[in-house]
Amino acid sequence: MLFSKAQKDDADIEKETGVSRQMHEDRNELNELPAGKLKVTEDKTLWKDDNGRLWKLNPDHAAAYHQPMPLAVAFIRAIISEKLFGIGKVPNLKFISPNEDKTYSEIVANRYTGELVIDQQLMGTYNFAKDAPNAMQIGNLPSTGEHDTFDIITHKAYGGTYKHIAAGIPVGSLAKGPVVLHMD
Repeated sequence: MLFSKAQKDDADIEKETGVSRQMHEDRNELNELPAGKLKVTEDKTLWKDDNGRLWKLNPDHAAAYHQPMPLAVAFIRAIISEKLFGIGKVPNLKFISPNEDKTYSEIVANRYTGELVIDQQLMGTYNFAKDAPNAMQIGNLPSTGEHDTFDIITHKAYGGTYKHIAAGIPVGSLAKGPVVLHMD
């Protein structure tokens, strides 16, 4: 982290990261959702929406922050599941997709219902980072560089008080998330 907890006020955070509290809380106004529903492709880690846009499924351990359980439990459970052929899978899947400006949109969906996760603390968030040219190959954004500075540190410092689920969808405007995954 670029600053200690004792000195973290909004001005310090913005100076260190270049991201203000307002930019952070409004970031999902830039987050794009898939068009229609995502369908898995021949490469099981790539999914395609109804407009042909590709979305990369992240490994379960890379989605640990988006699970309805403590982070350590989610991470350990994901690793065990990956090693034991899917036993005890975490419930939420995380997908990323590059935007035209080289930033990344991100969604989280329940693996069992296909519904978009809309819980403010678990949902996918727009990523300001542009320094991840291999993210679609490796299946996640790096935990260093711009992603750390613009997206991870700001989340830890400002919290998960996002004002939108995605572009044009304010938090609290939906009783439950729409189905975004083909479940066949």
